[in-house]
Amino acid sequence: MIAPRPLPEGGLTFTHQPAVAALHVPAKEFLSTRPLVSGAATGALVFSRAVGGQDRVLLIQRAAHDSMPLRWEIPGGACDLEDETMLHGLARELWEEAGLRLKSVVRRVGEEQAFLTRRGLAVVKVTFEVEVEVKGSENEGLPEVVLDPNEHVRFLWATEEECETGRVVAQGDTGEDEVVEIKFTTADQRAVVLLGFKLRGETTVS
Repeated sequence: MIAPRPLPEGGLTFTHQPAVAALHVPAKEFLSTRPLVSGAATGALVFSRAVGGQDRVLLIQRAAHDSMPLRWEIPGGACDLEDETMLHGLARELWEEAGLRLKSVVRRVGEEQAFLTRRGLAVVKVTFEVEVEVKGSENEGLPEVVLDPNEHVRFLWATEEECETGRVVAQGDTGEDEVVEIKFTTADQRAVVLLGFKLRGETTVS
């Protein structure tokens, strides 16, 4: 098994909005009120308006050798017992999978999503909209994504319409634009991505 990307010097520090404070607890505490569930997981919706002022979300493509090969998802994964809180697990997964440093947890998006692992264990996933650190001004460019090639092989920044249609126009290996077909890992994953866009268009976080 390949070791995950080491944490950056100084660790991962971030802030969070009051609305998600109830989830800033250890996974063990979170699971204590869910006796039928064996594990907790988180997902990170990373948005950017750096291209044309239009919201785009970060999508990453699973490796061919992994479960649900070459399907698309948002960064995220299981909370470990070593994670100080659920939100620390979120920050760690975002760093390990995309090389992005969590700046702030903005809000929870949608309801808890339950699923079974390949070993048949019940897991509950909570998705959050997050802000990440960007070099220079946030409007100067997209966050610099660095994938772990053992887990993911490609990333895209997709608009709401592209997520709805499952077709994203992106730069290919030759430097020319190509249309990439987006097949999400699950219907729930697609739904929470679209809900994230909707919330950004309808609400303001205080």
